[in-house]
Amino acid sequence: MTSYNDNYQTPIEIINGESFELLQPGKGILYARRNQLGLTQQDVANQSGINLRQYTRLESGERTMASVSLRIGLAICDVLQLDPHRFI
Repeated sequence: MTSYNDNYQTPIEIINGESFELLQPGKGILYARRNQLGLTQQDVANQSGINLRQYTRLESGERTMASVSLRIGLAICDVLQLDPHRFI
C-alpha cells in the first residue's frame, strides 16, 4: 500500500460533542491546503499541467475532484501533498 505524505488536517471545532469543519463556505480543502503551502492558484495549475480556469473551478466547488480525470486529480494531489483517497 502506498503511503502519502498528507499531513493536512481540516480545522475542527467541537460543539456539544459534535465535530464541525471550520472551512469558510465555498472554501474547501483545496483552498485551505493551497494557502497553507503558500501557493497561488496559478502555481497549482502550472505544476499540475492544467489551465488556471480548470483549477479555479475545482477550488470554488463549481466542479468536484471526482469529476476530473485520474491524471488531473493525482497531479493536483501531488502538488498539494494530499492523499487522493480523501476525494474518492
